[in-house]
Amino acid sequence: MDRHTTNRNLRLLVIELFWASIAIACYSFAAAFLIRLGGSNLMVSLLTSAAALVNALISIPFALFLEQIGNRRPWIIGSLLALRLGHIGLIFIPFLPAYRAEAMVALLLLINVPVALFNAGWLPMLGDIVPLAQRARLFSARNMTMGITVMTTTFLMGRWLDAAPFPANYQLMFALAVVASLLSTVYVARLTIPPSPVVEGAPGRHRPTFVEVRALLRQQRSFANITINTLIFNIAFWMGTPLQPIYFVRELGASDGWLGVWLALISGGQIIGNLVWPRLIEKRGYSWVLLRATAASALYYFLIGAVPDLTLILLFALLFGAVSPGVEISHFNILLEVCPPERRAFSIGVFVTVMNVGFFVATLACAPLIDVVGAQALVLILAGVRLIGALLFVVNPVRAATIEMAKVH
Repeated sequence: MDRHTTNRNLRLLVIELFWASIAIACYSFAAAFLIRLGGSNLMVSLLTSAAALVNALISIPFALFLEQIGNRRPWIIGSLLALRLGHIGLIFIPFLPAYRAEAMVALLLLINVPVALFNAGWLPMLGDIVPLAQRARLFSARNMTMGITVMTTTFLMGRWLDAAPFPANYQLMFALAVVASLLSTVYVARLTIPPSPVVEGAPGRHRPTFVEVRALLRQQRSFANITINTLIFNIAFWMGTPLQPIYFVRELGASDGWLGVWLALISGGQIIGNLVWPRLIEKRGYSWVLLRATAASALYYFLIGAVPDLTLILLFALLFGAVSPGVEISHFNILLEVCPPERRAFSIGVFVTVMNVGFFVATLACAPLIDVVGAQALVLILAGVRLIGALLFVVNPVRAATIEMAKVH
């Protein structure tokens, strides 16, 4: 693509995320919504684990399907539109006479079918349309846009949820999310997406073989390393998704307003982090940043587990938000570069599948583990697991020639 087209795409990628971030902020209250609908700890775990299971089952088949299609644009935009329209169902959940929590989990499970298809096309596409030299800056701009928008929206929505009667407060918030997400889709549809390389497969074959997956992991050592390291590293984050609302709301008595401030401060920290980490990447490189940011991120889980004070946890949230961009920007760019360009869709499909299997197991195990050891103790255990995962990036290194040689300007 020429420079003008590339720059136009970069602008659109930032603008669309502004609208998407409003929806992301609203949907971040989904676990609290489920709890207030009477959902049990198990249902809160299922809210995320069921989605991960769907993604684990269909990510690789969708990736192989898209590898045989040069023009992936209609599939990317169509799947994005389907998943965003699917969220309309959240508005009507409170009208059900019974089984509201179950219906909510089932709805989000179905929505994750188009999510898997979208990710199979979207993630490889970013590697195609965003030059390596501009990725750190772009992802920083996107993250800052998301951070500012999510921070503002979660704070306002938290105040709104406390002030307005339930369930109308959540229904109106989800209506706002649907409108904002559709506006985001409009901007995604304006992207110029070049044709993708087509990998010819055997006629009628729509499923991968274990031989293909095994060959990828054996032949691409760095890809195998980043997959293993990330799997261990993310266990705390995945289990923390249902665990933190349970820990904060049930044990520490957090209100919707407090959750809004907590989410807003995480986003505020991300704004700070996105000002700092890209500059460090330019000076030190992606790998240097990844090693230090992953280690720093484990500190958050130690702090919220060792100091169960809602006021101090807000400070810890700010610190966690500041560290997160260092992990996200460095990790995603290294992942793109260790994937073979001609098989990037399949490679990312394998990676996403492994991650979603881990996500499914971790979130599903959350509720029974809380019953056994308690929420606070589980947070501290996860802090240790997070630190082990960070250390794996040192003892099990991930190297990509393009990353090591690249100079980001």
